[in-house]
Amino acid sequence: MSVTGAEKDISSLIAMARQGTLHSRQILAENILDLSITDEGRLSDRERALIDQVLVRLVKEFELQIRQKLAGKLADSPVAPKGLLEMLANDEIEVARPVLQRSKLLSDETLIEIVRQRTKEHLLCIAIRDTVSEGVSQALIDRDVPEVIEALIRNPKAELSAAAMAYLVAESRRFDQFQEPLLRRTDLPSNLAHSMFWWVSAALRNQILTEHPIKEHELDMALESVTSDLIETDDEARRLSTENTAVSLAQKMENEQQLTPETLIDLLRRQRISAFCAGFSILAGVNFTTVNRIILDPDLTPFAILCRSTDIPEAYFSAMALLLQSRHTRKQSATLAPKLLDLFKEISPDSARITLRYWHSDSVLQKNVAGKAI
Repeated sequence: MSVTGAEKDISSLIAMARQGTLHSRQILAENILDLSITDEGRLSDRERALIDQVLVRLVKEFELQIRQKLAGKLADSPVAPKGLLEMLANDEIEVARPVLQRSKLLSDETLIEIVRQRTKEHLLCIAIRDTVSEGVSQALIDRDVPEVIEALIRNPKAELSAAAMAYLVAESRRFDQFQEPLLRRTDLPSNLAHSMFWWVSAALRNQILTEHPIKEHELDMALESVTSDLIETDDEARRLSTENTAVSLAQKMENEQQLTPETLIDLLRRQRISAFCAGFSILAGVNFTTVNRIILDPDLTPFAILCRSTDIPEAYFSAMALLLQSRHTRKQSATLAPKLLDLFKEISPDSARITLRYWHSDSVLQKNVAGKAI
């Protein structure tokens, strides 16, 4: 079949579909589909690709009920046309549902793109698939839809990276519905299960102790460690999440030259604290833990040193400090303490950088000091 002949056939088939009745279009699509998924090896790869092209162009114009029927037929096929399958997976949820839930031919790349572009209903279908790779799971988590994340956690076939698991455990402090399904997962590390001990119900605490057993002296050490961490910050969960999401986002912004003081102020104003900390960690050249400790400290002196170390102008420092001050006090304020502004002006950037490097390298000591101070 020549290229010109193939193009004529495609145009002819599309014309037939447009002119025919609903029933005739359905018959036409099914006949071509039956030919394309034959296992008799009569078609070459090129011919299959051409038929796939025909089907995509035809089915786009078909009624919803025909697309639904085709989707149901293709969902379990081991040799379905790739283009048509992907088109149906991106269709209205009534059409896409069986393909998203059951088709083993959809690549991770295709699923991730659907996760990024389509509706919550599409995401839920993907979250309950028999096989969900770590990459697809992370894409679902990144969409930040609690119902979808809960469905993903409840799916024992969904693969979760160590970073993703830590993030979900952290988020379970904010979202109660994550706690029970997380603790039921057989791949949940015991140390993460015990980190949830302080914010789950009594029943789930008992589950942690019975289903994630460790020796008594090890439990005492683990609980002591968790207590110390919780004293240090008001939300250990956020610290766990940032290394996996916020830092990579901040690095991308830096690579694209978008990590500016204006961007940081916008992140803080929108309460994107993890991203705000990650952005500063890149600008200051220190780890996220150090910046997070500074941001969570009600005393804004460390923040003044952080800003000075990065040569951020006074106007931007003042704007961010006011936002942090309001966050800590729960009250709006139009002024900063004069001594804070004096400190910002008096300390040199070099001295600020030396101080910041000390905090960075001596994080264990700073953690103990913070715990004792509180």
